[in-house]
Amino acid sequence: MKEQPEHSLLLKWLILTGLIAFSIIIAWNEGVFSLLFNIDKSRIASVIALIYLLVTLHCARLTYIISSQTNLSRKVDNMIKNEDKLDLKFDDDAIFINSSKKLPDCFMTDYIGDLYYTNKNTSGSEESSSHSDLIDVYESRLKGPQELGWFVSDMMLKLGLLGTIIGFIFMLASVANIADFDVSNMQKILQHMSNGMGTALYTTLAGLICSILSALQYHMIDRHVDELIELTRHLTQVHVIPKFNGV
Repeated sequence: MKEQPEHSLLLKWLILTGLIAFSIIIAWNEGVFSLLFNIDKSRIASVIALIYLLVTLHCARLTYIISSQTNLSRKVDNMIKNEDKLDLKFDDDAIFINSSKKLPDCFMTDYIGDLYYTNKNTSGSEESSSHSDLIDVYESRLKGPQELGWFVSDMMLKLGLLGTIIGFIFMLASVANIADFDVSNMQKILQHMSNGMGTALYTTLAGLICSILSALQYHMIDRHVDELIELTRHLTQVHVIPKFNGV
């Protein structure tokens, strides 16, 4: 596996967030946001913007956690690869290899500890199945928080579509309330229709952009989770299980 710099996920996320922040500043200076919030009578665009802010904070937290776990897991990977044999010793929550080196407290260390107990308490015919089940459990733990993010990302898109419907309702309501179609009334109708169309289009635009940017962040996190799982699988199958003593 290609060696990556420390906190590569965090660095990528910071670059992406910086580009998004730069785009937001430009849009603010051009008056895009004032136009958006003034035209949107449904206030759905404001709700979408608030949700996106919360999503970004959630991604920041997940990014730091996964990035830290990946760094520590790589340290565990390097420590174990350099050992000819692997004798695990447990002291409270700490795990030592060959009675001297303490493994960092991280995802991979926890998995190796559980794998050791699994190997010790299962027969040879059951080992392969138990290993697969165990890594699936750990993968589910890592990917669980992202599932909420994917749901919220999809919900922002749905809110944008809801704004489209509300905008068209505003347009139709402006026509339904007019009894006489003279010039002055037609001007009012066109004004209300313009506001309704603006609500429909701008809420859809806000939902699409925020949903895409959120999905991009969660996709980035998911890819690094997959890399961490692959690193864990490779280390345990190639360097850990064959070196277990007394198993």
